[in-house]
Amino acid sequence: MDVPPERPEPDLKGSEAAERLVRQARLAQTRGQSQAAADLYRQAAAAAPEDASLLATVGEGLLELRRVQEAKRILESAKALAPDDANVERAFAKAVLAAAAGEWGAFPSDAHGLDYASAKSATVLTLLVPGLGQLVVGQTSKGLLLGGGWLLCLVAAVLLPNGVSGLLRMAMGQLSAPLNLAVLLPLAGMFVFWLVAVYDMNAQARKARPDRRERPKPPVDLPFE
Repeated sequence: MDVPPERPEPDLKGSEAAERLVRQARLAQTRGQSQAAADLYRQAAAAAPEDASLLATVGEGLLELRRVQEAKRILESAKALAPDDANVERAFAKAVLAAAAGEWGAFPSDAHGLDYASAKSATVLTLLVPGLGQLVVGQTSKGLLLGGGWLLCLVAAVLLPNGVSGLLRMAMGQLSAPLNLAVLLPLAGMFVFWLVAVYDMNAQARKARPDRRERPKPPVDLPFE
């Protein structure tokens, strides 16, 4: 009969440091500082790599930030450390479902976990190349679909006989140059993919508003006791 391997004991000092980092990450998360929260979660996982319970907490935090693949990797490590832990199993199941569902919930709602600066920068990139902004913020399947669709339409427009070349000749003054009107279809497709990509990233930027909560000013006019 095979004896299951002993579960490694987590380092107590490392676990305490990791728990402090998790508390800081949650605080940053409530303030809308998504990138800072994700960095703190990563530091917590690195501080206590043998603590399955803490890794599960980190994985769930990253899931809330929509770092799905990263959360799944961390939860796989937690599951390897504690295969019979119900909390770890539940968190891992959530990560697997999130990874299987991909990034296509409601189209603009993928902004959860994006900070304002990242979303605005991604919007600018999307204006230049459709899908590029989505790729930068980690929405790979969406970015590939939008960018790939736009690129296919561009290739079709260029390769179509007397398509783009005909439009260019007409723009240069050769009004009698032959023009294949079928080129309008891929050009329209390019515009649609561009418009959808820009609308999606702009919607995410609106959802990822900067933290504008007013905080009380420290008292500066109180006498020292």
